[in-house]
Amino acid sequence: MLERRTVIEGFEIQGVLRSGPRGVVYEAIQGSLLRTVALRILSPELSQDREFVERFRRQEWPEHPHIVPVYEAGECAHGLFVAMQLIRGETLAEVLARGAPAQPAVLTALTQIAAALDAAHEVELAHGWVRPEAVLIDEAGRAWLSDFGLTAGAATVSSDRAAFATLVRTCLGKRAVPRGKWETASALVAAATARLHARADRDEGGPWRRRMRRWMAPRR
Repeated sequence: MLERRTVIEGFEIQGVLRSGPRGVVYEAIQGSLLRTVALRILSPELSQDREFVERFRRQEWPEHPHIVPVYEAGECAHGLFVAMQLIRGETLAEVLARGAPAQPAVLTALTQIAAALDAAHEVELAHGWVRPEAVLIDEAGRAWLSDFGLTAGAATVSSDRAAFATLVRTCLGKRAVPRGKWETASALVAAATARLHARADRDEGGPWRRRMRRWMAPRR
């Protein structure tokens, strides 16, 4: 961990936000612009992986209302770094760890992340690590996809969609995703939403409720 007030390529460390397999994320101040950013120093495993470093140097950062904007990326004495917009909130993994969140909020977040993935896939950019740890939920409940391309293996659109289906199952339950192939992440969320609504309708018309309706029906 880097100490407070350490300066890296013009960014002054203020404190640690979170850490994980992709590296450590610090809150930092970009001195030239006097703005606060989230500064990720990538893990040594990634910074020392020659193939990953070459991909990182060519990395394109997609733009979308639900993708965390990247301000600057490069190399420093501590390894590779990415300076991003600071999103105040928590990861989806942290939200799920507290217990099952309200279904409407989860569906909204998944819909937003699906749109972000689809936009990136349209320009042939894959994320490579679609997991709850890569999804940020800000203080207003808005979902953001972070850490594009920060994976040791080659990222592909098909692996992104498979990982997103796993994410949906994690958030909504194993039976939320119908079997089949999905052309887009948004189509998968739409199918899961329809399946959940259909299940809710069946539950509402379950045996107990049917017996109650018969019992309350006017007698002839």
